[in-house]
Amino acid sequence: MYTSFYNLKERPFSLSTSPGFLYLGKAHKEALSLLTYGIIEKKGFVLLTGQAGTGKTTIIRALLKKLDPSTKYAFITNPVLSPEDFLAYTAYKLGLKRQSKSKGFLLIQIEALLKIFLGRQQNAFLIIDEAQDLSFRVLEEIRLLSNMEMHGKRLLHIFLIGQPTLNEKLNSNQCRSLLQRIDIRYHIFPLNLSETEEYIKGLLKAVGSKNAKLFSKDAISLIHQYSSGIPRNINSLCDNALLLGYSKEKRNISATMIQECYNDMHPAGTLFVEETIEKPSEGSKKIKPRRLALKAAILILLLTILLIAVSFTSTGKRQIATLRDFYGSHFSKNSNSSKDVSSTPPQISSGEQTGENRALQKPNKVKIKIDQE
Repeated sequence: MYTSFYNLKERPFSLSTSPGFLYLGKAHKEALSLLTYGIIEKKGFVLLTGQAGTGKTTIIRALLKKLDPSTKYAFITNPVLSPEDFLAYTAYKLGLKRQSKSKGFLLIQIEALLKIFLGRQQNAFLIIDEAQDLSFRVLEEIRLLSNMEMHGKRLLHIFLIGQPTLNEKLNSNQCRSLLQRIDIRYHIFPLNLSETEEYIKGLLKAVGSKNAKLFSKDAISLIHQYSSGIPRNINSLCDNALLLGYSKEKRNISATMIQECYNDMHPAGTLFVEETIEKPSEGSKKIKPRRLALKAAILILLLTILLIAVSFTSTGKRQIATLRDFYGSHFSKNSNSSKDVSSTPPQISSGEQTGENRALQKPNKVKIKIDQE
């Protein structure tokens, strides 16, 4: 859509992995070199890890293009299989079409096929992508496959490609024997700011762009910040930015356009920022009464629990009775006096006065007993 507007041969930031647009930063060059070394030297186990979107699969596909046509390999991209299905799938990828239903005979067929390859001086590789999803049972089958040898030479060379959780799985006690067999291991880190700039400009140049400032410095800096240096995230932001620039007929991509694309791709985060920045006073006014009501409710609940707990003790019962008598007489007196302020207070007989005095003195007597106890 925007390719003709920016004079590009095709979309440079397509999310599909294309070895034709492989960017080789420092980390990617080292990773590809180590994988190539593992193939040349016929290493038993090679481990490559990196976060999702850092370019592991793209590097593997570029490596496969460089292999000798006579090389046999099984490239497995979905390793979520049972041990039996994994062996059958591996055998099929290596060219074994007619397979035995028995696991024992299938292993015999695989070993015989690998010996044929070795006799023809053909190398055989098992390359597993998304290896962090392998079960421990399948990992054990892979370790046992690596035991196949002929005249002291390994029949199958194994590459494990996965996310950092693969390291955690391999470091467990269940994979101790397999971990000891790994000859080469490498981890791909995200791109830094300068590598992000090289990545963007390199892909644009690969599709025929002649505008070296298609993305401004500030735009690239913001892309690196929002993408965390992960190529897949960079592709997504840049592709959306070019589409936005095309719709607005802008020949250059600015930081403001990157911000707009990011906001469109993360609407929840944008709304959250607007609410907290633009309306702090309204939020604080609504929160304060709620907090006060919540504190009052918690205080009442705690007092209720305390009274219930105390009521189960003999001392507590006496204290509650004292408080009930005291406050009961106190509130009844206040309520009687507040009925008619202008009227003459009712006369109280001597007997009633004596009873009232006893009621007022009763808490004092009980209080003394409590203190003594």
